[in-house]
Amino acid sequence: MIFEPDKNERTLVCKLKDGDVSAFDFLFNKYYQKLFNYSLSLLENKEDANDIVQDTFYKIWETKCQLDSSKSFKAFLFTISYHMIIDKLRVKLQEQVYKKYFEDTVGISSVFQENQMDFHVIERLINGIVDELPGKRKEIYYLSRKGGLHHKEIATLLGISTKTVENQINLSLKYIKLKLSKEITVWGI
Repeated sequence: MIFEPDKNERTLVCKLKDGDVSAFDFLFNKYYQKLFNYSLSLLENKEDANDIVQDTFYKIWETKCQLDSSKSFKAFLFTISYHMIIDKLRVKLQEQVYKKYFEDTVGISSVFQENQMDFHVIERLINGIVDELPGKRKEIYYLSRKGGLHHKEIATLLGISTKTVENQINLSLKYIKLKLSKEITVWGI
């Protein structure tokens, strides 16, 4: 048995593709609570869950022209949010790894304690370094790391090749690592 989306939902998706804000609002209101509960069950944080819902619907709006009204909007919506949740969990795990690394490295935790520094200082440093990136590279980095988009999605959105996206991400990461290591050295860590 093949699932067919509700005809009313298909009509709403068609209107959404045409930029109808009221169709978007209706779908947002229809799925907000379900998507929030789903996100909350995986993230266990209301603020993060709300961010996922907002980001998911933002992505829906930004890519509305690519929607396929013959497929389930709900399944598409939850797939996008699932990928965003996984990305957010990866970031949280990476934050924990960074914290552990700095705590386990000789002298790091004592220097951090003496200077009342914590992970958020490093995070602010990284954000400052990212702000130094050239415009298009910074945009690609944010779409990937903050927006949760995959390389192919970014390439389609910006009208560039997937290889260009990969190269820009790699250049961004190399630059961030280099600048961050210099900043840490300046602190004498």
